Amino acid sequence: MGFGVLGEFIVVQLMFSVINLGEVVSTSKSSFIVDFWETIFRYLGKVSVFNLVRRIFPSTKTGLFSECWALAHVFLAILSVPAVIYIKNDHIGFAIAIYALLRVFEVVVYQMNVLLFDEYRSTKSGVKYALHGYRRIIILLIQNYFEIIFWFSAQYVFFHHLFKFTVSGSHESILGAVYTSFVVMTSFGFYNVTPLGVMAYSLVIGQAMIGLFMTLLSLARFIALIPTPDSMDETEQTNKDL
Repeated sequence: MGFGVLGEFIVVQLMFSVINLGEVVSTSKSSFIVDFWETIFRYLGKVSVFNLVRRIFPSTKTGLFSECWALAHVFLAILSVPAVIYIKNDHIGFAIAIYALLRVFEVVVYQMNVLLFDEYRSTKSGVKYALHGYRRIIILLIQNYFEIIFWFSAQYVFFHHLFKFTVSGSHESILGAVYTSFVVMTSFGFYNVTPLGVMAYSLVIGQAMIGLFMTLLSLARFIALIPTPDSMDETEQTNKDL
């Protein structure tokens, strides 16, 4: 099972080219769709533990704190899988599952704002907008990608009764749970899980959509912006000069 990631990556690049061309050709203000979704995601962005912490402690409104927060959650996500498997306590498992969903929601909304709306808001406000760096945002995206895989691994363990696993006992193994989540996220590999109800379908479809969004939209958007390093190959230097 696979989406053909390379082909879809190229399609997304073409989509961004068409979007940029459309922005140049048309400057009409007759559309409301951008402002509509900008408003939606501005308010969704407030439903976030990260933003709550920054409101309570204004000194945390720094890029360094954002990086520490993101990196800490990668380790929390990794630890959540063995915690749900080996701590035989439904209350702890449920708390981890709920926090995992909240954190995944936070990441997706944050990435959507960075991708589409932060620069738009700054331009409307007359404020100059700039990222800390393209490499930085890609590294954070990759961190978020693997973090989400581990958060959903914990979901498949805790809600294992909602699924049928092709490989029996997958929910009792860290590697089994991570593999199941990885396949759903990337749609690459042997599909190991079958949803048995509405909630199970929601988890699987949600993770697959998040994987598609982060792979094809977010990464495709920023990878192309990384500066190309110089090459010692003379033919490549000539082609670059041309």
